Formats: sequence, structure tokens, C-alpha cells
Amino acid sequence: MIVETRELFFTNSALKKAIAWYQKAPNQVDLPLGVVTGVTTTSDGGLSVQIQQSGASRSREVLFTPSKTLALLLLFCRRQKVPIPRDAAKEIEAADDGLILIVRGETQTTAPNH
Repeated sequence: MIVETRELFFTNSALKKAIAWYQKAPNQVDLPLGVVTGVTTTSDGGLSVQIQQSGASRSREVLFTPSKTLALLLLFCRRQKVPIPRDAAKEIEAADDGLILIVRGETQTTAPNH
């Protein structure tokens, strides 16, 4: 078996861009329209997103679970043309100033017949 492991580090500025792509996704109802003023990672790999809506006096906090954050990162990778194998295992970890997406793929190996 061949095992490939990749780690993709998303900085906070990349996370803000990922959220901007997610805001424009059709049929998403998690994020209201507005300016993303802050993104903070949670210890479990989720996100806390601060949104300033037009006309609102205070910003609004929207929490993303780790699974929703993973979906957001995969959408962002697709939009940025970063290849992620569909059948690879995926997990996220919180890091200083961002998130790490860990992609682990396994390829079965064969040998020639004798």
C-alpha cells in the first residue's frame, strides 16, 4: 500500500476569502450577507466568524462546526483549483493563525504475476 499525507495550511486571510466564497454559494443559509470583520479558529477545528451587516450597529458572530468548516475549506479548494482526492480521509486541526487541512490517501499496490 502507498500512503500519501498532505497538510494544507490556511492562514486567517485565506479563511476570510474562503468565507467570502461560501457567502456567495447558492442555497447556503449559514452566513448572512455582510462584511467579514474577523475569523477565529476554535480548539476543535471550527470557526467563529464576525459579520458586520449593513445598517447594523454591532457585528454578529456565526459559529461553524468542524464538519461545516471542512465543507467550507473543500469548496474553497475547488474554487482555487487545489486538487483534493474525493476518496481521501480528511480532517482539520486548529493552528496558530489558521487551520490545517490534513488529506490522507491510500493506494492499493499490486505485483506482477509469476
